Amino acid sequence: MDAATQTALVENGVASWLLEAIDQLPRASMDDLDGLLVTVGEPVIPEETKANCRCHFVARDANDRPRVNALTKTLAKHAMAFCIPRTRIDEAAAYYAETKSPEKFSELESQTRSLFTKLEKSGEGGELLLYLLLEAALSIPQILCKMPLKTNAEMHVHGADGVHAQLLPNGNLALYWGESKLYASVNGAIDACFESVAPFLLDEGGTDATERDLMLVRENVDAGDPDVTAALAHYFENEAGAAKVEFRGACLIGFSLDDYPHPFGEDGKTISEQVTTAIDGWQKRIAEQIGEHKLEAFEFEVFCVPLPSVDDFRKALRERLGLTA
Repeated sequence: MDAATQTALVENGVASWLLEAIDQLPRASMDDLDGLLVTVGEPVIPEETKANCRCHFVARDANDRPRVNALTKTLAKHAMAFCIPRTRIDEAAAYYAETKSPEKFSELESQTRSLFTKLEKSGEGGELLLYLLLEAALSIPQILCKMPLKTNAEMHVHGADGVHAQLLPNGNLALYWGESKLYASVNGAIDACFESVAPFLLDEGGTDATERDLMLVRENVDAGDPDVTAALAHYFENEAGAAKVEFRGACLIGFSLDDYPHPFGEDGKTISEQVTTAIDGWQKRIAEQIGEHKLEAFEFEVFCVPLPSVDDFRKALRERLGLTA
C-alpha cells in the first residue's frame, strides 16, 4: 500500500493499525513466482471496460522446456495457505512454538490434501493459481477460505472460486469475487469465466449465489487476528457496512496453446508479433464478454495464463498433491 493511499484512508477514518495489519495479510510475493511465470507486456484496459488485463507465460528452463512441473510444485507449497483458515495455521504455529512438535502442521497438511478433488478435469489448479497471483502480484489478500466449506471433497466449491479484499482510499472495501477457468480453448475459458462471475457482480434482485457467499464471508472471514477479523466483518454485518462494499471481479483465464511460443524475440524483451496478435485477440474477446454481460461498470483483475497443455498442468498438480494412484 503506497503512502498516498495510507494517508487517504486515515483521512477517511480508517485506523492506522488496521492499515498496517491488512497490508501484512498477503502471504506471497512475486519472488514466489520468479523463474516460473514470465510477465508479457504491461497491464492493458480494453476500451469500454474497467478490466486490468495481464498476461503471464510459463517460464522455460535452460533446456528450453516450459517449467510446468516447477510451477505446480510451488502451487502445492501454497496449498495450505489457500485451503486452511489463518487462525488454524496460527494455532499450529503456536503449538509448535510451545511443544516443538510439528504434529498440528502435519494434520493441516493432511487436511489440505483431502480437500482437493481427484477428478481429472478439476479446475482447482486454476483456483490455486488465481489465489497466488492476487496475493503475490497485486497484494490483494484472501479473506475467506472456501475449500474447507465444501460438503464433498469430490465436488468443486460452490459459488465464487475465491474471495479476496482490499481497502480503498475512500475507506470502502473492494470485495473481489474470484473465478478461474481452465479450458483447452481460450475463447471457451473467457466465455465461461465471465458467465460465471456475472451473477455475483450484477446481483439483480439478490441472486442466491451472491447472498450465500456474502453470508459465508460474514460468518467465516478470517484475518488471523481477531481485531482485524472483526473490522473486516463489520462491512458485512449491517446495511451501513454493506453500503461501503464495492464488488469487483478477479479472473484467471487458463488455456492450452499449441506449439507453445517464446513470448519474446531474440533480444529477450520485444514481444513477438505472433504473441502480440494473440494477446490483442484475447483482450478483444474479454471486452466483448464484459459488454455482453453488461459488466462495463465493474473493475476486474484478469490474468491470462496460456499453458502448453491444460490437461498436463492438471495432472502435474494432482501428482504434486498426492492425488494420483
